[in-house]
Amino acid sequence: MLELNNICIQYDDYVVYNNTCFCAKDNELTVVIGKSGSGKSTLHELLTFQRTGTYEYYYNGKDITHLNENQQQEFIQSHMGIVNQIPVFINDLKIKDHIKLCQSLFHGYDIDEISKQLEIQHTYSLFPQQLSGGEKIRVSILLAMIHQPEILVFDEPTSSLDKHHTQLIVKLLKEYAHQGHTVIIFTHDALIKKEADVIYQIENCQLMQNIINVPQRIEKNQSVLANSKHYTQYLYKMFEHRKLLKMIMIFFVSLSIGLCSFSVLYGQSVIQKYIDQLEPLNKGGVFYHEYSQNSIAPPSIGEEMKGVQKLSHIKTWPFVIDQSWESHLGIEENDRTLKIYQNGQLENQAEIEVNVGAFSVASYNEDYDYKINDVKEIDNDEGIYISPDFLYFLKTGDLIEDFGAHKEELERMCQEVNEDTEIEFPINVPIYRTMDNDIDDICYKTVKVKMKVKGIIETSYSLTMSTGNGMLDADIFYPLSVMEQYQKELSKTIPEGTVPFYYNYYQFVVEDGYDFHEAKEDIEALGFKVTSMYDETYTKVQIVKQLNESIFMISGLIMLVVFMLFFGVKYNQKQDYVDFIHFFTKRGLTVSRSRKMLGIYFLYESLICIVLSIIFMFIIAYVFFDLMYNEVFIVRPSFFVFCMIVSLCIEVGIPMIVLGRVER
Repeated sequence: MLELNNICIQYDDYVVYNNTCFCAKDNELTVVIGKSGSGKSTLHELLTFQRTGTYEYYYNGKDITHLNENQQQEFIQSHMGIVNQIPVFINDLKIKDHIKLCQSLFHGYDIDEISKQLEIQHTYSLFPQQLSGGEKIRVSILLAMIHQPEILVFDEPTSSLDKHHTQLIVKLLKEYAHQGHTVIIFTHDALIKKEADVIYQIENCQLMQNIINVPQRIEKNQSVLANSKHYTQYLYKMFEHRKLLKMIMIFFVSLSIGLCSFSVLYGQSVIQKYIDQLEPLNKGGVFYHEYSQNSIAPPSIGEEMKGVQKLSHIKTWPFVIDQSWESHLGIEENDRTLKIYQNGQLENQAEIEVNVGAFSVASYNEDYDYKINDVKEIDNDEGIYISPDFLYFLKTGDLIEDFGAHKEELERMCQEVNEDTEIEFPINVPIYRTMDNDIDDICYKTVKVKMKVKGIIETSYSLTMSTGNGMLDADIFYPLSVMEQYQKELSKTIPEGTVPFYYNYYQFVVEDGYDFHEAKEDIEALGFKVTSMYDETYTKVQIVKQLNESIFMISGLIMLVVFMLFFGVKYNQKQDYVDFIHFFTKRGLTVSRSRKMLGIYFLYESLICIVLSIIFMFIIAYVFFDLMYNEVFIVRPSFFVFCMIVSLCIEVGIPMIVLGRVER
């Protein structure tokens, strides 16, 4: 039994109810009638917690006047079924899925018998917008009765029905009331008034009760709980309505996300790739005076070296490279003999042919901790670094022409080298310079040195610190201190008319905390040319960063267009989302939970979007790298994170923003 006592409702100076009462008992069909504007809608809203006012509300003697909003919704869900004059549906769900969804959410019963009585089986495969007004009312009545509530409240349920269907509904509701339920109908319909057990007439701000009939209770039929799946299974079916349009939208959005993800994150990937390549490189290079191609070597660096030494953030040392090693060797046969020893025993010796130009010899600074790549380290504190092809010449006396054909043999030879391997080889020590008709000529003295092997290097740029263009490549690297020791002894006496030897090349490194590019510019400002593997990679990083900024702007514009278009589409669907919320709030769910259920559907669409955008990104990457550039695409977790975040923002964030605040 529902009771409203001491009802006082007033709008400004207009009094709707003045200290009146209303009571609807079990087993009775209660009808409320009155003129338009007399207060029927107000009473309906009071009964269904849609309006506040001054009154006392009781259910079966229990005071429910001061329930909070969540408690009110819980009461509606547990005890009430409500049918409004204009029913609300989920436009993207077929009627059969409405039924199954309500059965799942509200522990509903099997409704086949009620459906037959209402004559709505033919509507199951239709969407709400395909129904007539009368069909919507009948379906809404069915949905309200699914969980067999103790109370049914109707607002003009027969306003759009013909006489035949009105009689069906009156018969159904009267039987339901007489089975021990409370049924309240607000209407103008004469047929319903005729069948009512109790009629409330609204007159002069009062509810005038007229008892027509005291009905006998009818035995209630045993209801069977419906066997339904989890409610989310039916929410996902919303996607099937206008599926082609939704797929086109998601396809367009996913393609845009995939393209932007590839564009932006590929740039970041390339930047990171080159930054990773910088890590194992020495933060330095080689500087020298620029010279013409006709010259054998650049001019020597003399007094101008003092300018470089003033740069406090740069450390320098001489770099001695003999690119015409064979031609500078002494004329004695012993000066051109190379020997390799193992455990103190001569293993092999080879003769160098003059003017062949097969090998170059250079120095390295043993006091600097080089970052050396592609090297087989030998456990020796000091010694020389040699290349595999020079080792091959030492052991066989032959120059290697086809590395592929000798790959296994080279690997075996490299494995045989250990801390007891020694190599005897000649180096040309520059002592002084002579100037004859402006021709700068260097006088060399050949000396033999015997040293252990410290490592075998595949590429020499780690020790030369120059670019990998081969200009300063070398096959033997010996400690700079060896060169300086011999120079000091041999240059004690130099002929008259000669000048001391000055180095042609210097290596430099930039201290941590200083920008390499700025240091390079400082050296170049003093008139030197700089070659550096670090600079080459560093420049690539800067170029890619600038290019990536442009791509980022273009991608940003694309995504902005997508956001605007999608926002427009979702804004046009706002009423559908509001109807979704109201469909559940009218059945007792809170606005918060209804929004979460709508969010579940949006998450479902976003999941499709995420998967498609990742697929598109990989397709674009495959076409770009494998087919066009034949390179390997580096997959990073940030790619997936980007697709997920943007998809969620578009497919969940935008609809929720469009939906805004919804009142129950």
